[in-house]
Amino acid sequence: MKSVVLALSLAGMQFAVNAGTQVLATVGSLQVTSADLNAAMASSPFSERFPAMNEDDQASLRGDMLRRLVTARLLTLEAQSLGLDKTVAYRQDVATFRLGLLYRSYMEKLRESVLVPDTTLAAMKQQFQKDPDGLAAAKAAWVSERYRPLKETTVKNLLKQANVRLHQERIVPGMRPDTVLAEGANIRVRYGDIMDGRESSTPLSPESVKEQLNQRVEFLVVAEAAAKQGADASAELRKYESERLPAVMMETKTKEWIPGEKVLKDWFDKHPGIAAIPERRHVGQVVLGSRKEAEAIKARINKGESLFVLAGKVSIDPVSRKQNGDVGWVVNGRGMPELDQALSRLKDGETSDVIATKDGSFHILTILERRPGRQETYDKVRDRVAQAIVNEKLQAYLPELERRHNVSWKVLQASGENGAGPAGR
Repeated sequence: MKSVVLALSLAGMQFAVNAGTQVLATVGSLQVTSADLNAAMASSPFSERFPAMNEDDQASLRGDMLRRLVTARLLTLEAQSLGLDKTVAYRQDVATFRLGLLYRSYMEKLRESVLVPDTTLAAMKQQFQKDPDGLAAAKAAWVSERYRPLKETTVKNLLKQANVRLHQERIVPGMRPDTVLAEGANIRVRYGDIMDGRESSTPLSPESVKEQLNQRVEFLVVAEAAAKQGADASAELRKYESERLPAVMMETKTKEWIPGEKVLKDWFDKHPGIAAIPERRHVGQVVLGSRKEAEAIKARINKGESLFVLAGKVSIDPVSRKQNGDVGWVVNGRGMPELDQALSRLKDGETSDVIATKDGSFHILTILERRPGRQETYDKVRDRVAQAIVNEKLQAYLPELERRHNVSWKVLQASGENGAGPAGR
């Protein structure tokens, strides 16, 4: 019931980042606002398709995204309560990401400083006056050609200014993690920094250590220079931490839930269906808004007209119309039930009768070709098994986290429900 109310509550919310901010849920001391939800929706894979969806589908997707955001907040609070944000590995991870942000900022400014002279630019415009893509490519090539030596010279100067000294003679088998391989002003790189969390049982080759040492030293001196120039990576860093900490919590729980291969194999033996690959069909269709229209189109197809040509002209489904009726490969059991049933009875090359669906549309289908279903081996679906176990465990784990960290669903309360609890449970 709560998932239905949540969807109805979200149905009227606009899909726009600049919409007014409203608190949709609180998780302990943290909030999930409409701005958070809009930002998450805008960066999701289905953002481009969202405006074309009907209101119910939009609300369902927004509800699902809201539950994901609440889950992320729960995992963040739990990770903090366990001190995972204070571990050496996590702090190194964040520090490395910060270096990357500062490095990128400095190099982007360096590249922007390479300007195409007016005379050269005029000559390019004359050469590519009817080819804007060619002009853009020519400008990019000119800048890149001069940026590379500029970058190399700049890094050398920064290393010199920082008085960096490399101790490559210390790169020998059996060196300790605290072995200092480079040092200079505000710079100190140990072998442990190069290992970056790798198991000591799988040491890097001397060549790899030297390569990564040079890369890390370059990152450090450039990031230091960026910071001195006033580069501010704090906003991006906070966003990264907000995404990384829940992931660290999930990594921790995954190790607890799946301590060894036996857990995976036992689950696989009990759920063989996870290895089943259903039949796939290459489907063509034309979709009409009324049975009368559909029957008229069906009659034209029976007389020899092409379903695909007609779909490109009259189909009300934007995908099948744009693609002239070719909707690609459809997995058995994952479409509308009425269409799945019709396809299961259809032979390759046949055209179906008119099929009515619950959304009020009328379909005419054909199958171009099909790929039979099959059963995969454990090795092929191991990752899928692991994800299935994690999903099961997480669903049982979330109510425990909600009790511990006090989730309050403001969207449900605004809709007339006063209960606190996850939508969709």
